[in-house]
Amino acid sequence: MVASFLIPDCLETIFSNLLVKNPNNYIYISTRDIHSCALVSRHWCLFSIPFLYAYPFHHLAFSKSNWNYHYEGNSSYYKLIRTLLSCIPKSEIEQIRISNSFNIRKLLYYIPFLNKNSSPSYSSATFNYIAFIRGIIFDKILLNINLKKVTGNYQKIWLPPYIINDLEDHQFSKVSIPIMKYFVEYLCKHCNNLTTLDFPFAISNDNLSDNIINLLTFSDDNGINNLTNLKELSCIYNEDISRKKGKLPKDLYFALSDSICNLNLLCNERIGSSREANSLSKFISSQKNLKHVKLSENKMISYYSDAICGYYNIVFNSLSTQSESLQVLDFGYLTFHKISREALNSLCLLKNIKVLKLRNCTIDNYLNAWAENLKLEVFEFYDYNISYTLKTFLIQLIRSSSNTLTKLILKYVEDIDDQIVQQVPLYLHSIIHLEIPKVCPDLLTNIFESCTELIYLSATLSDDKPWENCRNLGKFIPKNLQKIRFGYFLLISINEFKFFLEESKNSNRKLKYIEIVNCDIDEYLNVANEFGVELIKVTDLYD
Repeated sequence: MVASFLIPDCLETIFSNLLVKNPNNYIYISTRDIHSCALVSRHWCLFSIPFLYAYPFHHLAFSKSNWNYHYEGNSSYYKLIRTLLSCIPKSEIEQIRISNSFNIRKLLYYIPFLNKNSSPSYSSATFNYIAFIRGIIFDKILLNINLKKVTGNYQKIWLPPYIINDLEDHQFSKVSIPIMKYFVEYLCKHCNNLTTLDFPFAISNDNLSDNIINLLTFSDDNGINNLTNLKELSCIYNEDISRKKGKLPKDLYFALSDSICNLNLLCNERIGSSREANSLSKFISSQKNLKHVKLSENKMISYYSDAICGYYNIVFNSLSTQSESLQVLDFGYLTFHKISREALNSLCLLKNIKVLKLRNCTIDNYLNAWAENLKLEVFEFYDYNISYTLKTFLIQLIRSSSNTLTKLILKYVEDIDDQIVQQVPLYLHSIIHLEIPKVCPDLLTNIFESCTELIYLSATLSDDKPWENCRNLGKFIPKNLQKIRFGYFLLISINEFKFFLEESKNSNRKLKYIEIVNCDIDEYLNVANEFGVELIKVTDLYD
């Protein structure tokens, strides 16, 4: 087979382009195509396996465009654990099995991988899959929070066959927990080139957590550790889990601060105390090239807590230390109504911000000064309703970024006299990607006339005015517009739809796809086919 003799560099380039990546970071979220490539030949398998196992936990967590860290009920997760366990020498696992009466902590002390001078013993794995791992999610299983899953029905899936065959049912729980702990520590020690770490649950102050941190941050004689090349870190501070045990959670940022300084992406969800705020602030300040910061809060608490406002003032103050490198800000459920002068000045110093995402944030009048300084390329805004203060902020932001903004997403509920959307044809002549909540015929015509670079448009059609004279709408459709998504599409009659497409074709436009939200499109299909446009039914305006 000729393809099997492609040189390694060529194969790696092909495989890397087959992987589907999360648009918000660099993590591979789908490996379906690369898995097929692994079955082509031994040669292809050899070079595709490292891609398959780069982010194995993230493949499980990403489902239907959303992250879900509660995947402990997925049998595929335990099959993954079983595969990774096969990389651990059999003799080391068997030592745990035969130690029912032996102190586990002492046993782990003598197990070979903790002695850096020991040589590895026999492993049953076809590949050393653990060596390929670039990202780990420390879920409830790995953090030893959900012990019922470890010792329940799933243990017969993830435990090695040579362990299961030699155990009676009542012995499983005595062996499975120490084996899982040992697996976690082995994982932390031997994943030597991690680029991504996720802590979706609070890490407790206990021996396992201490071992996780110590193994990840242990430096060799050259000062290199497993986190030296880390680029992405995601943490959720949730003290509830630890407080139930009478303890505060581990100060993760303090524990990692001496080992991580080259992050590109930092995600933090929730801040529960000034201690956490100061720790996060110092951690941000210690980074050398931070490009993307995502901060979010508990949506039920943040709006009503003055204390939380104070915590974020501390964190905002540190962002100015990254003014040269920081390009993306993503804020969710944050309140700015008590932003301090120092925090506001810090935001205004972020001169290289290209992308801003605001999700259900409360805005103060003082924040208009920040909006005046922004020169965004991408702005995404999500909320339910728009206050006068927020409307003023959004209008100022659109005007300030009029020469640079190429992608605008506005998702909220608003009346047809929406002053925010009216700014689009006035100021955003270079916009390429546009998603707006509601639009009337006159406003849509103005957008088509003014936004001549538009490639994608998503909007809900307003029923406040009749959709007539669509021929004129088709006449002004931007030349490069390729896809439109409409909500409430049935407001346009079949005849008007035909006039729209006819004029678009006569004007040599490039429209290829029209997506219709939650409507019966059968009657419109023939008209679309006549003009070479594909009509697609979708279930959500914002899929």
